[in-house]
Amino acid sequence: MDQYLNVTEARRKLLDLVERLRGGDRVVITKRGRPRAVLVDSERYALLEDVAWVLQDPGRRAALHQAWDELQHGDLVRPRRGVGPTVAALRRIRRSPTGHRRARG
Repeated sequence: MDQYLNVTEARRKLLDLVERLRGGDRVVITKRGRPRAVLVDSERYALLEDVAWVLQDPGRRAALHQAWDELQHGDLVRPRRGVGPTVAALRRIRRSPTGHRRARG
């Protein structure tokens, strides 16, 4: 849930705001009615940093587009049953220049 607060109110409630942040919540801090800063949960911030890391580099962005195309065609990398992929695990997946996964060994 988004919450909008002016700078003075945010300063007064800062500790409470930090304690109540959850996943997708964000607090937009305004000055003179305009958004100036955003307070988000640290996990959400880490996710945003990872997305920015991918999108800022043309090679990584191209790999993302390639992965999306592969997904659309049903060429999927499936994790072991019962284990969800983590960002770290996905970063370890390496692809050869031909686009096929390398055999681990």
